[in-house]
Amino acid sequence: MRKERVFWGLFLVIGAIVLLISKLGYFSDTNIFSLLFTLLLVGIIIKSLIRLNFPGILFPLAFIAIIYDDKLGITAITPWTVLIVALLLSIGLSLIFSKRPKKYKMNYKWDGDIPETINIEDEGHIKLSTSFGSSIKYVNTDKFEYADLECSFGNMKIYFDNATMAKDNAIIKVDVSFAGMQIYVPRGWQVINNTDVSFGALEEKNKREVVITNTLTIIGDISFAGVEVFYI
Repeated sequence: MRKERVFWGLFLVIGAIVLLISKLGYFSDTNIFSLLFTLLLVGIIIKSLIRLNFPGILFPLAFIAIIYDDKLGITAITPWTVLIVALLLSIGLSLIFSKRPKKYKMNYKWDGDIPETINIEDEGHIKLSTSFGSSIKYVNTDKFEYADLECSFGNMKIYFDNATMAKDNAIIKVDVSFAGMQIYVPRGWQVINNTDVSFGALEEKNKREVVITNTLTIIGDISFAGVEVFYI
């Protein structure tokens, strides 16, 4: 999380410098808001390159092409052709270069190990995935520790209301792109959001003041997607 703050902090500093320079008469032929938006898009591209997140790379490039289409002489293919190409490439490359599960360095309390590869569902470690469709999953276990949830170009609902953690805390790793995911958890769970988000969001619904019994940490990537956590 500190690296995340430093990364975007540096981009804000650079943005301030660009704004100051533009007010001094430089970049007079370019709209300042276009420059700042381009700077934001470049930041997203850099972060996406590190994670090899194809939608996070290709769509910012498409937006940059649209912003500067006149200067680049590509007005004939903007905006829709560029956006459709970015979509098709994102789907194709994501299917070809499917991600291998990553090990995450945890700076928060956790007494167990995150398995590098989870190939089967068992009482403690769960892997669920949905692509180009919709699904509803129910997790029924009294030894829940870790879940690996993947959803692309579809929608996934996962119910953890009948799950009991083996310890005081557990982890869910999400990989959601061009999709929607709804996660249902008991009201007594405290959710900590440690996800990386590009053009998306993780939101908590129906949260109320209750006694906290367990901690659930959500990590992973959300790009061009929405993840909702419902307390039930």
